Amino acid sequence: MKKVERSFLEEVSRFRNVMMSRYRFNEATYLHMLDTFSQLAQPVAFRKGELLQHQGVLAHSGYWIMSGVARTGFITEDGADVTLRFAAEGEMAGAHEDVLAAAVGLQAKSFVVAEQPLKAYKLDCPTLRRLLAEGALSFEVSARFLEYNLRKQARRAYITGLASARDRLAAFREEYPGLEARVTQKCIASYLAITPQYLSQISKEGSRSDAQQR
Repeated sequence: MKKVERSFLEEVSRFRNVMMSRYRFNEATYLHMLDTFSQLAQPVAFRKGELLQHQGVLAHSGYWIMSGVARTGFITEDGADVTLRFAAEGEMAGAHEDVLAAAVGLQAKSFVVAEQPLKAYKLDCPTLRRLLAEGALSFEVSARFLEYNLRKQARRAYITGLASARDRLAAFREEYPGLEARVTQKCIASYLAITPQYLSQISKEGSRSDAQQR
């Protein structure tokens, strides 16, 4: 076994239970995925603020995060920065929809940026598609990732559809427990579609309310 393959398997072993639960893998499918990924995964590192994926180019990679936080978003025509989702340890960073679009020659509509110094394993998606077509990668693996990403997108749509910013903040905290202390208020505000100033205000109000109830 190559050194990179051995290091990959050792590092990702701590995410076994959460990955099986998150993607609803059975034991055989999970082990098959690891065997395939271990032969392709390349260790990479990004500084805070460095882009894993650029908006407006073909998206050919996915990243399995070992440490740090990544944010997926896009820049609107008028220059607004909109946050779509976050990914942290044990999660896959990237825009699945952009990877699918790249397969037919369409440029990415989103960027992915490191919000903290980040270490991950990079996976080449065209190679994964080839292995899938050849039957070397189980369709079950692809289906489980697609299913999870659809659930995440549905959850994002639900959160942004909440009328109250306070409700959206509560839903964000439920969706990403512990993440609030790891990223900037500007990022969270863009996810909630409010200003950083208003986020600060409702966060302080919530803290005062919690203190009064103790």
